[in-house]
Amino acid sequence: MRRIVILFIVIITSGSVLAQSVDCAAITQKAIESTRKVCTTLKQNQACYGNAKVEIKPRANVRLAFAKAGDVAPLASLETITTSPFDADSKTWGLALLNIRADLLDGNLTALVFGQASIGNGSEASNDFVALEITVTEPKGAILRAEPKADAAVVRNVYSGSREQAIGRVEDGSWIRIADGWLSKDVIRSTSDLSILQVLESNSTISDVYAPMQTFTLHTDLEDSPCAGAPDSGLILQTPSDVSTNLVVNGAALNITGTLLLQTTADSKTVLSVLEGEVFYADGKSLKPAERLEYGFQGNDIVYGSPSEYDYANARYLPLVLFPREFELPFALGGVIFPFTPGTGFLQTFTADSPCVAAWTVDVNLRGGPGTNYPIRRGVNGGFYGKPDARAVGSDGAVWWRLVDGVWIAADNTAAAGACGTLPLVTPPPPPSK
Repeated sequence: MRRIVILFIVIITSGSVLAQSVDCAAITQKAIESTRKVCTTLKQNQACYGNAKVEIKPRANVRLAFAKAGDVAPLASLETITTSPFDADSKTWGLALLNIRADLLDGNLTALVFGQASIGNGSEASNDFVALEITVTEPKGAILRAEPKADAAVVRNVYSGSREQAIGRVEDGSWIRIADGWLSKDVIRSTSDLSILQVLESNSTISDVYAPMQTFTLHTDLEDSPCAGAPDSGLILQTPSDVSTNLVVNGAALNITGTLLLQTTADSKTVLSVLEGEVFYADGKSLKPAERLEYGFQGNDIVYGSPSEYDYANARYLPLVLFPREFELPFALGGVIFPFTPGTGFLQTFTADSPCVAAWTVDVNLRGGPGTNYPIRRGVNGGFYGKPDARAVGSDGAVWWRLVDGVWIAADNTAAAGACGTLPLVTPPPPPSK
């Protein structure tokens, strides 16, 4: 009788947890769909209230109606936009969609703020100022300088033929300002009348020359996913296809092409993950798809960490359907497997009711399905563990652990701890056709 009661309690508890997870996933998906519907007419340099709760702080002496889904506000009128974390009781999960022109010649930078996140407008621009296209004509390229004079510090080199966006000039027009420095008028050409550009001082600061939300601060929670199937909080940015833009994010100058995820840590570091495209930072260093890095201030200097694999496991749940361009997430093992030191009693730290953990000390192949007839996703050395979410009887008749969708490991190659016996037994995906 006691065994029956215990089994009944386990079933009820498991069912309750599953129901909560399903409800959570349903709420987040409904929030995403709501945002997609109400923000379809969003214009350039505007923010849209996608799903509750979203709060804004307008600039001084500005009054805006921004209290319900579908409301819009001009970016130049905002100091901050803050979205709320998932709340099961009120069935809310904050999302705000932004169209940012930045320094793009055509189109918008699409931005989505979601979960526990806040973005602060670092630009002082009261509206979107005039920007004109210029082309570098000097055959050897041009030198971008920190000030409008020939002996000023070098910011970077600009390739011949590069198209840039001019946003200002000195009074006599001899030097032209782009987002991150000055170019001599002698090395560029334009089909536009550059005299209509705003006149800027030689020592103009970033906030003087950046368009609304082209420079911003960001604060988010990290590793706060409310349930399986929902992402951590963050900010996603996407440029138009094969077009780059210059941004300043938490003090770091970034040149981005593609789609990236930005988050912050409890110790105020920024976590940058490239989902597709490329990001240039720190005087020419680049970050490729499936890579991430952390950076933050040490004193007055920004210190960049070393690139590592991004969190593929969590990225699969990002609300990418809200972005104009579709793409396939690059495969990686970040968030899928984790290192441990064999021989240290690692598995003994888990109790019988801990979440399932499967560790291996030998080299293994992770496959696309439960069986050796499925393709190898990645070969992995010993000294790692995963957190299976399901199991299946493979095509070889053996038990396989599913680490995430599309990544499987033979149970015979692992030692397991925790409540692995309670994992759902799932139907294997169709084997690959020969």
